[in-house]
Amino acid sequence: MLGRLEVETDLRRAIERGEFRIHYQPIFALENREVLEVKALLRWAHPRRGLVAPADFIPLAEETGLIVPIGQWALEEACRQTRAWHDRFPDQPLIGVSVNLSARQFQNPHLVRDIRAALRHAGLAPHLLKLEITESVVTNDAAGAVVTLKVVSVAPAFRPTCGATRVRTRQSGVPGCRGED
Repeated sequence: MLGRLEVETDLRRAIERGEFRIHYQPIFALENREVLEVKALLRWAHPRRGLVAPADFIPLAEETGLIVPIGQWALEEACRQTRAWHDRFPDQPLIGVSVNLSARQFQNPHLVRDIRAALRHAGLAPHLLKLEITESVVTNDAAGAVVTLKVVSVAPAFRPTCGATRVRTRQSGVPGCRGED
């Protein structure tokens, strides 16, 4: 594992230098192999170390709060790229994108505003965005999580008439469950 201070310094520089990338994992329908959606996976392309594993930087980014700007960039980029695919392949069925939200992002009082902005800037319909949170987000502050989920689900950008964003919890770090990164 890299030295903590060195990784934190490099993380701050990575934001400024645009070193983060999104890799997309397709989710297929079993019956016809059609792509239903893609999962956006954050990766760090370090200029000297190459691709840094998420386990080597996400916990520190979460702890330092750097995950908020990193996560916002990831959300915006995933929405932008999904819209670009729709524009490039207009005859294909629309696909959605699944984006992980960190605990820090989920606690951000500007979460709904930030999600709306990402959707608006990309021109992506809200029903095509699925937000994923880890189970620990809900278990660490159940009452706060319920309030945030209610706010997100009833925010004007997420009204059922224009498609409700789906929120799914992931069981990462739970014994017997496989993590998704």
